Amino acid sequence: MKHPYTFIQYFSLLFSCLIITSCDFNQINLYHSKEYKIFPDAVKQADYYARAISSTHIISNYPTDSSKTAKDTIHWRLTKDISHYPKFESSFPILNSLYNMALEEVELNINADSLFDTGEKWKGVWTRDISYSVILALAITNPEISKRSLMYKVKNGKIIQDTGTGGSWPISSDRMIWSVAAWEIYLTTGDKAWLKNAYTIIKKTTEDDLNVVWNYHEHLFNGESSFLDWREQSYPTWMDAKDIYSAFSLSTQAVHYQSLVVLSKMGQILIKDTQKYQHISEALKRSINKKLWLEKKGYYAQFKYDANSTIVSDRMENLGQSLCVLFDIASEEQKNQIIDNTVQLPYGIPCIYPQIPNIPSYHNNSIWPFVQAYWNWASTKTENDESVKHGLASLIRSSALFLTNKENMLAESGDFKGTAINSNRQLWSVAGSLSSVYRVLFGLNFKEDHLEISPYIPREFKGEINIKNLKYRNSTLDIKVLGFGNKINTFMIDSFPLNENEISGSLKGHHKIVIEMNNSLSYQSKIKLRQNAYSPETPIINLVDSTLVWDKYDDVRKYRIYCNHKMMEETTDTSFQIQALDYNCTYQIESIDKNRHRSFLSAPINIFPKEKVQIVEAEWFTNQKVNFVELSHKKNPNFIFKLKVKEAGDYYIDFEYANGNGSTTTNNKCATRSLWVSNAYLGTVVFPQRGKDKWEDWGYTNTLKIKLDKGSNNLRLKLEPFNKNINITSKGALIDKIRIRKIN
Repeated sequence: MKHPYTFIQYFSLLFSCLIITSCDFNQINLYHSKEYKIFPDAVKQADYYARAISSTHIISNYPTDSSKTAKDTIHWRLTKDISHYPKFESSFPILNSLYNMALEEVELNINADSLFDTGEKWKGVWTRDISYSVILALAITNPEISKRSLMYKVKNGKIIQDTGTGGSWPISSDRMIWSVAAWEIYLTTGDKAWLKNAYTIIKKTTEDDLNVVWNYHEHLFNGESSFLDWREQSYPTWMDAKDIYSAFSLSTQAVHYQSLVVLSKMGQILIKDTQKYQHISEALKRSINKKLWLEKKGYYAQFKYDANSTIVSDRMENLGQSLCVLFDIASEEQKNQIIDNTVQLPYGIPCIYPQIPNIPSYHNNSIWPFVQAYWNWASTKTENDESVKHGLASLIRSSALFLTNKENMLAESGDFKGTAINSNRQLWSVAGSLSSVYRVLFGLNFKEDHLEISPYIPREFKGEINIKNLKYRNSTLDIKVLGFGNKINTFMIDSFPLNENEISGSLKGHHKIVIEMNNSLSYQSKIKLRQNAYSPETPIINLVDSTLVWDKYDDVRKYRIYCNHKMMEETTDTSFQIQALDYNCTYQIESIDKNRHRSFLSAPINIFPKEKVQIVEAEWFTNQKVNFVELSHKKNPNFIFKLKVKEAGDYYIDFEYANGNGSTTTNNKCATRSLWVSNAYLGTVVFPQRGKDKWEDWGYTNTLKIKLDKGSNNLRLKLEPFNKNINITSKGALIDKIRIRKIN
């Protein structure tokens, strides 16, 4: 019988096995839990191991595909020249090797055009991916390539929104994270020419968003959750694109807030009038804390359903929470509460919690390393040692065992296999790995005119860490940190003590910095570590005659019934008799399980007396001989129509429309128009994509609240310059009916 291995293969396999089994798993560990342990040179999770042989070589027996088992050993060896990057050295081989692996993956993600690819499977530049990556680390390591990559996402002087739900912008509006990335590049480089160019782009884009996605009544921004751009992965299935546009999501509020802050700071440096943006950012911050902060739970809500609702989803959304800490939207007390009260899982911080039942794992039921990185960074701001250690361990475990920085992993098991899509060397995961060194251990915090260095060294990571050849504006820094803690005893530059832990932005030349920590951290810190959990099913309700009915779910203890967003009753029944009403009422129901987890609200059932509803045909106001009106750049760019009402007052208005320019989940051909009543601008009507070539699939737009006078009222849907999507040559939409409903 022929032996399956050659002598060399057999020796190599035997050598690898000996290396793994020779790990001293009795040595002091950097982190331990019942699921896994982190050692100075290794990671152990059940039968799986990873070990740093050197700073350029790691081995692992974690199965990377279905053909491998725990008996197979895989290797990472450094193959790229990374000598031009900052060099990291510590007493912990696992940290050194993972840092170098991340730098190599940065190099591998630079394409032939000197732009950053999004990952091994995701070629090209995506606005949100590159921006979040630049903020975490790439402004430090690759400022010039970061500039080019950001500029690649600019068209006609405005920031491009990635493709996404319903044809993306303005359904998604998180493109403004570009502003924060552009600002970070200025902070690290001091490049005034870049600052001037970025300011013009950000201001131009901001003005569009203030017209289209800023809600002047709510003082919040419309739009899908940042990065959570697969509709059913973080919203109830009944919410379509126009519902998501109408909602107010936490992470999107944080992005817009910081973009406005950045615009104001840039303007102040360039001596521009920024008062308008300062006022809006302050109003937004107040509104976030008034309408999304859950006082009894001590964290922020995931989203507010819409402008007409007082109800919020109390699910935790953890990129948004992290950004609220880092951007100082939360007060100091709130920051501590967020880190203390947000549920963390054994393998890291989930994107959302609890999970949505019967939805595949991608954003739902998953841990994303870049979200973990922002959470770790936020945790350092609250002196929560347990949260910092747990977060660092999460990133170390996954990148060491997988020998790459994966896109995401299952919330329950920490395995990358089983998620809907995954990729090696995902750019923001790579940047997240580097941020463990830059943002946490060394605490690099770039300001307008200086670099603040505030290391956070967990007790288990005590010793000496060094970073050499760090480029900061016109200087090169070698930084040594001794001891542990989050407070500094002494801070010296070129052997001279400084009273502040700051390096001037005007510093030039090569300098050596030595920092001695105070060797003290609180033992009182704690985290809310739980096993993964799911919310109950969202009820599906039907109106049968005058009774609301819904199915019973085994895990549900009770149901709450809401009318016009106010809770009317709590019941264990599965039906509810509605009363005859002479006013409109919107009914919704939520499920609550034995763990007090709440489902999403059900799809609304709208009860409107017939005499309160008026529907008119759009084609009545044109000379067209078809049963609809086409809205495009050439046809009806200023569609004028009249509405006659018997009674003055407040009304809801929406439009039955079709948009077959693309699917409900991708592309960039969402149409928008500005609604005017007489000479008053009321807001934006969105016509999201409803399916490729599905021009006979009709649905309703978002709803706007308007005030009409008794008798005839002049209205118009106008294509303003700020309504144009990035795909400016696309068709718009078709509208069939105009619906108004009287509000009592």
